[in-house]
Amino acid sequence: MASKTAHRVSLIFALLILGLVAVNLTLTSPPVCGNLAPNYAPIIAFEMARSVSDLHAIFGDTPGACRVAIAAQMDLINKIDSFVFIQLYGAFLVFFFIGRRSRSASIAVTAALIVVAACLADHVENFALFHLSANPDNADGIRLLVVATEIKWVGLGLAAALAVPLLWNGWLGWLAALLCGTSLLATLATLVSPAAIGPYLSNATSLGWLLFLGVDVRESFRSNRGAA
Repeated sequence: MASKTAHRVSLIFALLILGLVAVNLTLTSPPVCGNLAPNYAPIIAFEMARSVSDLHAIFGDTPGACRVAIAAQMDLINKIDSFVFIQLYGAFLVFFFIGRRSRSASIAVTAALIVVAACLADHVENFALFHLSANPDNADGIRLLVVATEIKWVGLGLAAALAVPLLWNGWLGWLAALLCGTSLLATLATLVSPAAIGPYLSNATSLGWLLFLGVDVRESFRSNRGAA
């Protein structure tokens, strides 16, 4: 596949992601039944849960209508994630890296394979989340969640870091180092302190993705002679 074609395909998936995000903004915010910090998105806090007390911060420590409501909302988000979003962001990233093979085929292919592994881990993560939302008083499933979550987030951080040499070209390379480096550091920090970095994790990861979107736009519409 030609580089320009790959970037165009990546761009299409990026635009679909933006459309899904826009639709997501219309969904009712899930009620928080525990003492979760106001700046912590419940779905990310759920992914970063490492104990029953972390689950109770989201679902509350007693059964009731509030818990039923937030469990239903978490399940809906994770169904959308499983059936739509994972495939969209996976394709966006994989085709982006395919489009950068001319800079280094080995690095681009390695990054694409890491993305595929992260997407598979995301599906395992959702399996664990469905199990935990059904009974947030039980720690069964947390160990699987931890493994899957860290493989996913660290994998996405590593893939972003591998984009730096693929984009190294003057100011763009330095910008990639800053944004993608931030993504990598944030994802690695979840290994040590998931609760502290959790509120900022999605935004940190999105920095690199926004850069990839910009590169997709540039490469999709520039002349073949000027392509890089």
